[in-house]
This record gives sequence, C-alpha cells and structure tokens, in this order.
Amino acid sequence: MGSTFQGIEIGKRGLSVHQQAIQTTGHNISNADNKHYARQRVVMNSMDPLYEPAFNRAEVPGQIGQGVKISEIERVRDNFIDDRIIDSSSLKEYWGKKNDYLYQVETVFNEPTGTTLRSMMDQFWSSWEDLSNYPEETAHRAVVQEKAEALGSRMEDVYRKLSLLRDQSNREIESKVNHLNTVAENIKSLNEKITKSQALGDNPNDLLDRRDELLQELAGMADITIGRSDEDELMVFIGQQILVQGQKVHKIDLVGNPNNDGLLDLKWSQTGDTVLLRKGSIQALYEIRDKILVEKINAVDALAINAMDVINEIHKDGFGLNGKTNLNFFESRALATNTFGEIDTDGDGLNDKTAVFRVTGRTSIDADRPIGISGTMRFLKASPGGETEILVPYSKDDTLNAVIKRINRSETGVVAYMSHDNQLALKATTNPLDKKENFMIRHLEDSGELLVGLTGILTATGVAGSFDYRKIGEINKFQANAQDITLTPMYHPSSFFKMSEDVRNNPANIAAARGKDVNGSGDYNSPNGQKDGSNALLIAAALREKPVMFDYSKTTDDFYNSLISRLGTEAREAKQEYTTQNELMVELENMRQSVMGVNLDEEMANMVQFQQSYNASARMISTLNEMLDTIINRLGA
Repeated sequence: MGSTFQGIEIGKRGLSVHQQAIQTTGHNISNADNKHYARQRVVMNSMDPLYEPAFNRAEVPGQIGQGVKISEIERVRDNFIDDRIIDSSSLKEYWGKKNDYLYQVETVFNEPTGTTLRSMMDQFWSSWEDLSNYPEETAHRAVVQEKAEALGSRMEDVYRKLSLLRDQSNREIESKVNHLNTVAENIKSLNEKITKSQALGDNPNDLLDRRDELLQELAGMADITIGRSDEDELMVFIGQQILVQGQKVHKIDLVGNPNNDGLLDLKWSQTGDTVLLRKGSIQALYEIRDKILVEKINAVDALAINAMDVINEIHKDGFGLNGKTNLNFFESRALATNTFGEIDTDGDGLNDKTAVFRVTGRTSIDADRPIGISGTMRFLKASPGGETEILVPYSKDDTLNAVIKRINRSETGVVAYMSHDNQLALKATTNPLDKKENFMIRHLEDSGELLVGLTGILTATGVAGSFDYRKIGEINKFQANAQDITLTPMYHPSSFFKMSEDVRNNPANIAAARGKDVNGSGDYNSPNGQKDGSNALLIAAALREKPVMFDYSKTTDDFYNSLISRLGTEAREAKQEYTTQNELMVELENMRQSVMGVNLDEEMANMVQFQQSYNASARMISTLNEMLDTIINRLGA
C-alpha cells in the first residue's frame, strides 16, 4: 500500500524543482548582457516510479509515479560555432592590428598633403634649379641651405617616428605574450576546477563559459587549435606545440635577439624552440616590426643615402663662388673608421670585411655605342640560403646602356648608371634579409674587359681581380680615385641627413659652377666665372629625372612613388581584410547568440510558467494537509 504522505513528497519535489527553475531563470536574466554567457536550461525528468517489476512487490496498480526531479542544468551552446569563432578571431585580430599600424605609418608619411618628404624633395630640387639661373646671388644659395636643412629635418623625423613605431610594436609583443601566459594559467586553473566538478557529476556551466571566453581571447593573440577528444583533458595547441594540456601549461619566454637590435623573440620555455605563429595579433605585430617597418625604414635609408651620394658626387666636381672644389654638400659618415672601408662584423677586434657603397669608373664613355667586347660579369646576391650567383653576360654588339639595363633588371644587389661625367657607376642596394649589410657591394667580377679596360672600375679580370666584400684590402681592386668611391654609410643614414660644415658655414662653398675643361682632357678642372650655374643644373637633374638608380628605381620620383604606392596597397588590403573578418565575426556572433543568448521575453514567460507550477505544487501540499487534518483530527469526533 502507498504511503499516506506520498502526495506531500511529490508536492515538495515540485516546489524544489520549480524553485530551482525560477532561480536558473533569474540567473539567465541577470546575465542577459553578458555576451560570453550561455543560457542555462533546467532539464526535468520524472522520478523512478513505484514499483520495479518483481514477484514480491505490493499488490497495487503500477507503476506509481513519484513526482519530478532535475536531471541536469544544461548549458545551451554550439561547439561548432564556437570553433569557427575562435578561428575567425585569430584572423580578425591579425588584420585589425595590421590595419592599426599601417594607418600610423601612413600618418608618418602624411601623403599626399602636408609637409611630406615629397614636397621637401620638390622644394629642394626647385632651389637648385633657381640657383642654376642665379648662381652669383647669395640669397639663392641661402635658399638651397634652407631647403636642404628642411629636407634633412623631415627625413630624420620620418626615421625617428618609424623607429618609435617599431619599438612600440616590440613593447606590445612583450605585453601580449605576458598576457597570453596569464590567460593560459587561468585556463589551466579552470580546467582543474571543471574536472573536479565534473567528477562529482555536476555541470560547471559558468566555469565552462569563463573558459570559452578565455579561449576566444587567446585565439585573438595566436592561432590556436583546441583538442576536445579527451573528455577529462582539454588541450590547446599553438602550431604543433601544446600550450595547455589539462592542468599543465607550457610557458612561452621572451628572448632578446642580438641579430635583430635586441628585439624580442618567442621561445618555448621547455625546449627553447621558436614559437611558430601564422595568425593572431602577435603574429601581426611580428610582421609589422620585422618586415613592414624594416622595409619602410630601409626605403627611407635608401632615399637618404642615394640622394646624399648623388649630390655629393656632382658637388665635388663643381666650384663654389670662391673657387673651392672637391667639397661634399652633405656630411658623409662611413661605417668604417678607416679610408680602406674595412669593418669588424664579428666583434673580435679584427677587421674582416670591406664595406663599399659606390664605385665610379675612371673612363668616360659613350653609352650608346657598341662596346665591342664580350664577357660575363659575376655578382653574388644575398638569399635565404646564403648567396646566389648571378651572371650577367655582354657581347660586342651591346651598348653600355643595354648592359646597364641588364644589370638592373637582374636585381643582383648592385645597380648601374652613367654618372654626370659619362662614367659607369656601380652601387649597392638595401639587403632585405639583413639590414646590417645594407648598401654593401658584395662581389664584382668580370671575365672580360668591360669593368676593367673599358670603364676603368676593376684593376684586373677574372677571380684574381674580383672585388669581394668578405675580405679586407679589397679597395685596392678598384682603379677609381678615392673621391670616386663612397664607403658604406653608418646604419640608418636617414637618421643623420645634414649638410657638411663647409657648406653650412659658408654658402659661397656651394658648388653651383661646373667649371671648364682647359686642356680638352674631359676634366672640368678650372672655375668658369660666377655666372656658371651648370653644376647646380646637373644636381637638379639628378634629383628629378636623371636615371641615377635609387635601389632598383631609376629616379627619385620613381622610388618614392613606388614606396608610397606599396604602403597604400598594404594599408588598403589590411583595411579590407579587417572589414571582411569583422563582418564575418558579427555574423558568427549573431548565430551563436541565436543559440546561447538570453531572450528576455522567453525567460519572462518561463518565469511565469515556473511560478504557476510552484504555486500549484504548494496548493497541492495545502490540500493534502487538509486531507490529513481531516483523517487525524476529525474522524474520531
């Protein structure tokens, strides 16, 4: 026979279950504005009935129900959408960080309006053009000084701001990695709590929500993969390495790289291996710091050293108002401390390389006439595997201009052009793989006579007469006079773009005059009066339209336009990709919220329903109480 109090027990269970349901509804409502919260749902099941089928059970109708129970409080969430959001978070933060920094780089160059390098270069060029028309006037010389100083200040300002951005990105990498380690530790702690809770048969829904929030935050910093195959142990991978394995964390260390200005690299603490990233904000910061900003700084350095060198080259051959010659217009600061260009690159106190930026041949030649000789020039270009040999052949029917084009198109790390004296000049470009070897001619070798007898650059043919920067004393391999050789500048020549003291202190020393060739030797070795402004015109032409090769671009304008165009393309790509990824994230978030988000209307309806059920359970208990009161207190009356 059933218990007299069985109905009260059923009512009590109804009260308890619907009270818990109302509390869960309240929990949902209070977290309605928490986008990382997954709404919770009380799953109700009926209690096991009386009786279990057996021969010794009571002779009563079966099975008798015992009311309701809560089987679990489940978290409404879709892991497939979560995984897509984690993957998209890495891409969104990657392009977002690139977009932020490229916008700042664009602000540094400030094109096309404002006080830009282009406008300063144009004003400097115009001042030389004006001086060529009025070479005897001190006022026009003062304008040249003023515009040179303004250009130098702007050049140094651009370099300084780009360098500050690079330092800023390095500090942000440090901050992000420290935060990544902290997030990984927090995930580990949550894993421990979740495991213990699940071992007791509970659903730690709020802990799981917090862990999913941390996983998404982690994905924004690095491209992570989540391993869910083991129910007892969640694993987080970066590349093929484990960052978090259950209750264990593999920490990432920050290590200064002496070959990269002491900037920080990411290493696995346990193995010392480099952390390999593909996406996320940290990878974007790496690319900004070590690629994009290095490219832009290299470009500004190339603009600076080439502009200074081509002006100095022409200026030294001219004459000032006072008849002085062989003076640099811009101050020259060589990497080497000696006149042989020898430097110590391994820090052992002994010079081991010869650093030369430009060498100009001794012989004036008509570049449009056939050279009449055959041979092959050999260059060595820096490559990821070390060095790549590049051969540039020439034949007797080629003109020197054709050979120059062939050298420049081969991108050997050395470019060629004809100087203002119709002499062949060779100079180095930037080294995209190692900025410490920027503006160094690596190797010059000729099997024939083009670089030797024809143009007067090398002293001898073949391997024996070749110039190789990995040796010392190599400057003796050149026929050129000392004034026709420019040594490799100090690192970052754009950080020091200043007029020489001779020119800064005395405008009369500005060599606007070309001079005259007295004995017909082709050497303009004598002043030609104060009205001579032909040298200023040569400088103006070199700054604007003469193909004097700024890296692999023919002219200053070509080089600068290419720099700004590339920057604009990179910035536009980053903005477009960020916009695309952001829109995708919005869609995915909307999909996720449609599954796990709290709907206040729905929760209010549930609350009313649970309240009515609670009231009904309470009313049932009250009714049973009255029935029992009748049986106990009134039957004997």
